Amino acid sequence: MIYLDHAATSPMLPSVRAAMEPWLGVPANPSSIHRFGRRAAAALEDARDEVAAFLGRPAAGLVFCSGATEALHGAITGLVLQRGERVACAGIEHPAVFGALEAARAVRVPMEVHPGGTVDPTAAAAAHVGVLMLANHETGVVQDLASALRIPIPWVVDATHAAGRMSLAGLGDAAAVVISGHKLGGPVGVGVTSLLDSEPFPALLRGSAHERGRRSGTPDVAGAVGLAAACRAATTDAAARWAQLRHLDEVLRTALVEAGGTPVGDWSNTVPGTTSVTFGGVLGETLVQGLDLRGIAVSSGAACASGSVQPSAVLLAMGHPNPRGGLRFTLAGSTTRDEVDATVQALRLVLRGVGA
Repeated sequence: MIYLDHAATSPMLPSVRAAMEPWLGVPANPSSIHRFGRRAAAALEDARDEVAAFLGRPAAGLVFCSGATEALHGAITGLVLQRGERVACAGIEHPAVFGALEAARAVRVPMEVHPGGTVDPTAAAAAHVGVLMLANHETGVVQDLASALRIPIPWVVDATHAAGRMSLAGLGDAAAVVISGHKLGGPVGVGVTSLLDSEPFPALLRGSAHERGRRSGTPDVAGAVGLAAACRAATTDAAARWAQLRHLDEVLRTALVEAGGTPVGDWSNTVPGTTSVTFGGVLGETLVQGLDLRGIAVSSGAACASGSVQPSAVLLAMGHPNPRGGLRFTLAGSTTRDEVDATVQALRLVLRGVGA
């Protein structure tokens, strides 16, 4: 089996599993005052410090939660309550963002999306809050975060697909930053909302004083420790890993164009290891299924929208002529040249079978 769908989820790293092991099956409620609770609280705070350092953000503002969806809901809802209902948001954001806007009864202020996949943040000047994905989950295209942050409103930055694939320098001025563990080799079911400080913030989940009163519920200590280990791994030999991914990108993209593919988004402005392409009028799901039958896992867009008959909202926002044709390849540090070559070979056979 060849797995090239790391944007959907990435297998847990062995180092992450090893870090979590001591916290599985033991009493680990960090709110308890006995020795078991104190040990758990110390581990949770160590993990908080490490994840915050990875993001370049203050540890006092880091809130552990169940993943990026909850983190986005919490950050957007809280800022809407604090600052106002008008939220600037482009059409290429993750579906969780639109769900959060609906739940918060926010009024969306649309931001223009260029055909290459970048967002023009100008319209955000008329909003109370802004939301921007640092690297897109379908195209991999990187946004000009600095330009957005110059507009003086609080910004929620979704760094879920950027984490572990690019430098996160420059996040410091964002009101909230969101990541999810399983996208970078950590455990499923843990993520963070990174705020700027420990000041009171409207909690999405209420009823107790956990996470400084900003997220009720007993924290998952094993998950937090695992996320910290994943962040640690992401910074180890990062430059070399990104360079290798860039090389594999070039090999893959050259072969895709030779096979008749058309780039989706500006391929010169993506995070390493993410390539989106279309092949004429062929449906992306058709190609995904054909490759799956040959033991190769890729996707046609966000995993949360898999199986939907609807066109890609991201490609629609970009004005793409074939919004149901996207085929996404996402590689990781474990991906090999042989796997890329085998994938291209299999794709040629699939394309031949569908008459493309």
